[in-house]
Amino acid sequence: MIFDASTLPEGELTVDLCVVGSGAGGAMVAMVAAEAGMRVVVLEAGEFITPDDMTQREEQMLPKLYWDGGGRTTADRQIHIHQGKGVGGSTLHNLNLCKRIDPGLLASWRRDRGLAHLPLETWDKLYREVESLLSVSEVPPDLRNASNRLLQTACERLGWRWAALAHNRTGCVGSGFCALGCAFDAKNNAAKVALPRAIHAGAQVLTRCQAVTVEHDGERVTGVLARALDPVTGRAFGRVRIKASTVCLSASATGTAALLMRSRVPDPGGETGQSLRIHPAVVAAGEFDEPVNAWHGIPQTVECTELLDISGQSHGKRATRLWIVPAFGHPAATATMLPGQGGDHRRWMGRYGHLSVLTAMLHDHTRGQVRPDGETGLRIDYQPIPDDQKELLVGLRACAELLFASGARRVCIPTETPIVLESPNEIRKLDALQWRPGLLQLTAVHPMGTVPMGDDATIAAVDSQGRHHHMRGLWVADGSLFPTSIGGPPQLSIYALGLHVGRALVASR
Repeated sequence: MIFDASTLPEGELTVDLCVVGSGAGGAMVAMVAAEAGMRVVVLEAGEFITPDDMTQREEQMLPKLYWDGGGRTTADRQIHIHQGKGVGGSTLHNLNLCKRIDPGLLASWRRDRGLAHLPLETWDKLYREVESLLSVSEVPPDLRNASNRLLQTACERLGWRWAALAHNRTGCVGSGFCALGCAFDAKNNAAKVALPRAIHAGAQVLTRCQAVTVEHDGERVTGVLARALDPVTGRAFGRVRIKASTVCLSASATGTAALLMRSRVPDPGGETGQSLRIHPAVVAAGEFDEPVNAWHGIPQTVECTELLDISGQSHGKRATRLWIVPAFGHPAATATMLPGQGGDHRRWMGRYGHLSVLTAMLHDHTRGQVRPDGETGLRIDYQPIPDDQKELLVGLRACAELLFASGARRVCIPTETPIVLESPNEIRKLDALQWRPGLLQLTAVHPMGTVPMGDDATIAAVDSQGRHHHMRGLWVADGSLFPTSIGGPPQLSIYALGLHVGRALVASR
């Protein structure tokens, strides 16, 4: 059953397992545990949103589907961090890209962090199970929209590596509103696939219920203290106490770390919250003579991997860490990045149907920080290190080069003072850019790595089964567990870790 905690602001519930967060990781843990006979409750700070509730309007869906209405930023406001909420977490609004972590990166994790419970063959088995569960398939050529075909054309003209992407949709009608939730219920996400199975097996979900602290006696967990959230203001009120001998945190790489720190969970190695990776991204927009209508169809179906070399084998070129995909925005989001004011801005928006946008996401080495802020808030600090700054500027240039190669008549770079390039010859202007705070509009959609798993308890807080080294009964199952950035979409791997942690949790009883 699904209950709204804002209608039950005071209360106490006793269960075997309390899962905090209902996204890819938490939903899988809840499904495995409930089907194994455990009494499970899932706490979700967002609301229960069905396909019928998804209106495809930015001003209505952004506050429902995203933390801070889509306005979450780093503490210095230099980077927008988009994170989802609602029953299903970020799987409600994500663009359904499914890609495995590079095997070379997995091998390096095992070498550097131990990870005895996650050899490559275990990852492969988990991936195959999750891909089957989510009905993952490659997006066929006839479903690639004009914007994605332009990227493919550019790569072919430049001789750059590209590939078709895989996704977890069935029955897609190509509405293009994926980032605002799917009104057609075509996403095989946590809310559609895993949570119904958990609920059918007896699990309960409390919506508008935000965990405040993990309660413990210093050695083992005793439950979770949460607050109900007002459906209009989001203000915390009332108290909901969950008594449980087992707790699994799946509140995202920001939420999980903040909750652990607020709860004063022991961490002798001091890693919790100190190694945030986010895949910061730059964007460039190309204007074309012919209509692109990039909002039609599936938003992301083609990737450019010419500048992505996670293994360090760059085929004679300088190793880089950039993953390039289309990233078109809906009208309000697009308006914020276009240059000019008044009539000049209006003319750009008048060309909305002729724009195509590319983004270069960075496989970052920067270690950001997350810390709690008050009873329910959190603070994110992240300033790209020099090597990452250089890579982002390379990514900006690469996006401009690709857009011109695909036939753009001009390219807009949303720097602090927007740059408009009128021809490919002007790309060299970008070489003169010097990094400074606020120069670029940076966005991130993949927070990860704040509680990196490792089998050495003197260093890591959590082992390679998701079990906390220093607090009995405490587990973690979300992108927090990644030891580094992964250089691609994380949802498939978070589902896989949720399945892995869920099974270990059940086996430990």
